[in-house]
Amino acid sequence: MRISTSPPLGQVQAPQGAAVGAARADRSRATFALPAETARETRRADAAKPATTTAGLETLLAVQGLQPDDRRERRRRAVKRGHDSLHLLDDLKLALLSGEQVPATLLKLRGLTAAKLEETGEAGLDGVLAEIDLRAQVELAKREATLAA
Repeated sequence: MRISTSPPLGQVQAPQGAAVGAARADRSRATFALPAETARETRRADAAKPATTTAGLETLLAVQGLQPDDRRERRRRAVKRGHDSLHLLDDLKLALLSGEQVPATLLKLRGLTAAKLEETGEAGLDGVLAEIDLRAQVELAKREATLAA
């Protein structure tokens, strides 16, 4: 199988009556060029186009990480912290009623209360979360006093 390549598209062909062979090889080839006015307009149009770049997924995620948290995200995190605290307090209550010691639950509760409460901007929600946090701190203090005695 023979593969042949086609000549470049911009190549100008010699007139049909010209001698083929040495005369064709000696002659310089003509090239295609736009008229000066058209070339200037093309350059201006290209310069007016905005430069576009494609950003990778990592770049987009990094930019999102730099953006300040919106209100819904802060609220979602605060509500999750409240639910987690209530679940741990409930586990602590059940352990106390059954007479078991649960140091893992105490450690988790201490970790939650050690982090500063993040304000959500909603007065009612912030108040409830502060009360839950205070209750968790009181329970931790009572357990630590019991363990120390």
